[in-house]
Amino acid sequence: MNRKLNIKEQKSQISIKTKNFVFRVVVLHLALCTLHFPCLAESLTLDESISEALRNNPSIMVARGKIEEAEAERGKALSNFFPKIYTSSSYTRLDEEKGDEIYDYNLGVMQPLFTGGKITSLYRMQKKNFEASQSYFEKVKNDLVFEVKKSYFKVLEMEKLEKVAEEAVNQVTAHLEVVENFFREGMVPQVDVLKAKVALANAKQNLINANNGVKLAKSYFNNLLNRNMGTEVNLEDILSFEEINFDFPSLAEEAFDNRPEIGEMKSRLSMAEEGVKIARSNFFPQVMFIGNWDRQKGAEIPVDEWEESWSAVIQVNMNIWDWGESRNEFRRTKAQHEQLRNSFVLLKNGIELEVRQAYLDLLAAKEKIKVQEQAIRSAERNFQDTSLRFKEGMATNTDVLDAQTMLSQTRSDYYQALYDYNLALAALERAVGRIGEGR
Repeated sequence: MNRKLNIKEQKSQISIKTKNFVFRVVVLHLALCTLHFPCLAESLTLDESISEALRNNPSIMVARGKIEEAEAERGKALSNFFPKIYTSSSYTRLDEEKGDEIYDYNLGVMQPLFTGGKITSLYRMQKKNFEASQSYFEKVKNDLVFEVKKSYFKVLEMEKLEKVAEEAVNQVTAHLEVVENFFREGMVPQVDVLKAKVALANAKQNLINANNGVKLAKSYFNNLLNRNMGTEVNLEDILSFEEINFDFPSLAEEAFDNRPEIGEMKSRLSMAEEGVKIARSNFFPQVMFIGNWDRQKGAEIPVDEWEESWSAVIQVNMNIWDWGESRNEFRRTKAQHEQLRNSFVLLKNGIELEVRQAYLDLLAAKEKIKVQEQAIRSAERNFQDTSLRFKEGMATNTDVLDAQTMLSQTRSDYYQALYDYNLALAALERAVGRIGEGR
């Protein structure tokens, strides 16, 4: 009976020790994760990446600052419609012996009555400038979303290529072991061993390059999100092929309706039109009301009493001769407006070309993926068959190395095609002005 109890007590103690050990391992694991080890780190999605970039990227903050600046300019232009009230005061001492002193207080008001449309056009110009800055903000946002998608897919592509390079090293290493065994048994010459070692060295070099490519891609990704360059990057793998069909004519129309560059250019054109009106206003008289109230003491006798006066003036200014300054300013604004009109045509043509290029790139990448899928299956089967025939003495060492190189290249081409497809899809979404957060 006592022996059974001792056995139960020993089992209980072992169970407690096991639980304590497991608990310590879990705590250590969590501690390592806290120190930025990628053990339990959750994958960052494309939507989350875009959201973080839109919050933190400096280009967004700069574009938002331009909106605030334009809003202030619009408010400044609005103030020109209202009267300006000003005041001044002075103290004058005329003679040290007599001690004459003059005190003067003045209050004035100025109100433009007619400016040839200058004030109205200036306000409209700044209003359009505000709208242009908003469109510019949308353009910056659209460009940033595209860059994040591009960088996101590049990280995934480089990680895929890194795995291909790792598999190549493992495959060549396994083949080298077989060749060395055959050499010891006198079944192959030493030159085959040397060839296999050279192939392994090349595979390791490719792996080093792939590792460096992953680091660079992640650094650029972190830069877009305005994070520390060395921050660990663990992304959700969405580098896949999902066939999507589009109708090109509708895409072009969508681009003309949605692209923020179109909206910005329309606002710039309206600003140029108002600039022409402002230049034309110089040919008209400028009419202004000026009112003044003045309170003075010391200039008249008796010197101790305050004297008050006021005046109301309608002032008309007309530019009669300025040696062609106003005329040339008008010509300049007209030329500027014509330049913008032509630039607008160039912009629309460029956008249509951009949409067409992205659409054709998408179609080409789609076909490449289908071709590469078949090529991978053939390359995998070729490598397996060649490796097996080499072990049976029916294939050469060079045949195996060539088959392995072909397999690695085919896999790399497949992942390149996947990246090209996803990039072309993102470029098409940007080209038509679809400002969104991932897919």
